[in-house]
Amino acid sequence: MRLFVCLITIISVSILKATIYYVSPDGSDDNSGTIGAPFQTIQYAVDQMQFSDSCYLRAGIYHEEIQINNLNGNSSDPITFTNYQDESVILDGTIPITSAWTVHDGNIYKTTLTEDIWQLFVDGEEMVMARWPNARFDDETIWDQENNWAHGDPIASTNGTEIDNPYAGADLTTLGFSAEGALAILNIGSFRSYTRYVTSHFAGSNTFNYDLIPGSAYRTKHHNYFLEKKLEFMDQETEWFYDHITNELYLWAPDNTDPNSLNITGKVQAYAMQIENSSFLEISGLQFFGTTFKIDNSNDIHIDSCHFLYPSCYQRMLGIAGVEPEMTLLSGSDNCVISHCSFQYTDGSVIETFNGDNRIEDCYFYHIDYTVTDLSSVMTTIRMGGSNNVFRRNTLHRTGASSGINPGNLSIVEYNDMYDTGYLQSDGAIVHLMVGQQPGSETRYNWLHDSPKYGIRFDGEGDGNNGLIHHNVIWNVRGGIMIKGYEHMIYNNTAFDNGDKNDIIIMIAQGGNEGTTTRNNAANKIAGHRSDTYQNYPVPGIYDHNWNGYETSGDVKDFLISPPSYENFEEYNPDEYDFRPRPDSVLIDAGIHVEGITDSYVGNAPDLGAYEYGGENWKPGVTWDVSSYQLGFDEQRNTETLPKEFQLQQNYPNPFNSSTQIRFSLKLRQQIRLSIYSITGQLVYTILNKFMVDGHHIIEWNPVGISTGIYFIRLESENGTQVKKCLLLK
Repeated sequence: MRLFVCLITIISVSILKATIYYVSPDGSDDNSGTIGAPFQTIQYAVDQMQFSDSCYLRAGIYHEEIQINNLNGNSSDPITFTNYQDESVILDGTIPITSAWTVHDGNIYKTTLTEDIWQLFVDGEEMVMARWPNARFDDETIWDQENNWAHGDPIASTNGTEIDNPYAGADLTTLGFSAEGALAILNIGSFRSYTRYVTSHFAGSNTFNYDLIPGSAYRTKHHNYFLEKKLEFMDQETEWFYDHITNELYLWAPDNTDPNSLNITGKVQAYAMQIENSSFLEISGLQFFGTTFKIDNSNDIHIDSCHFLYPSCYQRMLGIAGVEPEMTLLSGSDNCVISHCSFQYTDGSVIETFNGDNRIEDCYFYHIDYTVTDLSSVMTTIRMGGSNNVFRRNTLHRTGASSGINPGNLSIVEYNDMYDTGYLQSDGAIVHLMVGQQPGSETRYNWLHDSPKYGIRFDGEGDGNNGLIHHNVIWNVRGGIMIKGYEHMIYNNTAFDNGDKNDIIIMIAQGGNEGTTTRNNAANKIAGHRSDTYQNYPVPGIYDHNWNGYETSGDVKDFLISPPSYENFEEYNPDEYDFRPRPDSVLIDAGIHVEGITDSYVGNAPDLGAYEYGGENWKPGVTWDVSSYQLGFDEQRNTETLPKEFQLQQNYPNPFNSSTQIRFSLKLRQQIRLSIYSITGQLVYTILNKFMVDGHHIIEWNPVGISTGIYFIRLESENGTQVKKCLLLK
């Protein structure tokens, strides 16, 4: 009885210690953090939190770099950060460009910044860094390497010297000025690309020199490149350029509009949230614009139902070359989960995880990495390091990297819908496993389609072994399944229409595939060679109970209920397809039972291919409605987070000694004046005097040549005048 009372006491104390904090952009860090008196900054709430506490974020836009360090919950009482009652909460990594624009040349305007930016947005849409040859986001030419990158001569060029090969109107000799000092984005390493400075070039020349790339990465095939980081490249609307030496920003706005009338913002932040040395945290219901998160040396972190627009971008516009962007990253962290999230419009890999036992589940990935340079390993869209990772029920499409998912050792890749990948590098595969990653891996129940890359690839020089691939459907890729090594297991896959490559390739070369079992598959072309026939290259290893069009003639699609028949993958609709065998199909009961693989077969024996007649018509990909999160940031801002009143908030910090942030809210777009007055009423400085869009605004004030004292911040508009007192200490 005494023990029972003690347990009740311990539980009661634990519950009593849990605190709920509230944060609102309209709050104050001098408040108590209750729902009626919320804090203003998330960071202040973090600094108060401890074991089992919760933080509810009220609607609004937050401009913070939140540091979470040594904050630990446990499995039954995690520390949580979430939006309050489904309110729209946006962590914004951009700042408004509020300085006046003047005409530079024609439709190109310029302004001077006080803070570096490396990505530019107009009304929440990304502008293109001025480049040659031109490409755009709005017409998707940003993904067209064939026609919107320059082509090099891979035979005549050498590492450090590129010789242009005119193609599709891109001819370096017609550039008209020297490209020396530009940044070259070079896909000259097949599945690897690099950013290097152009060290010499003369106007009219077809040759330029650049800083060397690693010798082992250089290839004498498929040379493509484009150039950035010179104002002279700016020759069409939606392009921009930033001179990080003079701090001058140039923009050719959409529709030739005067940028003084536009809502323009610039990226100034890599991470809105950095988590270190922490455990058992849950973060949910948040939206990130122009920023993302980083987790380091932390375990059991769960990111759920968060949505990321433009989470990462290279800093090439700041003159930084040869390094990865600061992307969504988990390093030194185990047992972390990212679920029900969307990641859209990245430049650079979308996620990299390191350590192991991490899971990415039910997430949506779109428009990922239109540059693909200087990434780690084989340069993939998603890289998961370590062992025992799970990549499950995700939808991924429109990507630039040579490979889609590189999942680590002893991985499970299942129920994913992945397509429209790999446009900006050579070689690669949608699911790509290197030699050490193949043993104990399992790739199952995926749809892989509509890509210029292989569907699934066991790579290397033939040392990989004991990988398992089963129940996948693969169509309209460069080659369906390509296997190097030995003692692999390839069961119950369906593959067709995979170009001039074979649907299932069990390589005789590079390992020989001795002991590899190929069984219960249904494909038009199965062979021991990438493109030659089964008759010339019979499948090595153990080969039985397969429907192989090379042996039987015909088309496996004729035996399926409703396979895809679209001519353009833009017409792809997963709800229309049924890959189960037709009632009269030769695939029914034609297989052989494989323990642990075909245990749920229907009928007298397993069917050939990925589906059973009369069995479940399983569908891969995300389980939630992606369209419900397709609103642009600017639309969400206008519909859900607009302030309800004209308000000037107290500057922060206050007192201050070098700079302070001034926050104010506008209900309507209007002319405003933001000024500083002395204690005697004299005008000291006018910070802003211009039209401003509606919304929450943060302005950084860095007083120069002003002495210690009390000053007044004055905000004037058609809605009235508000004043706050501040104290400058020097």
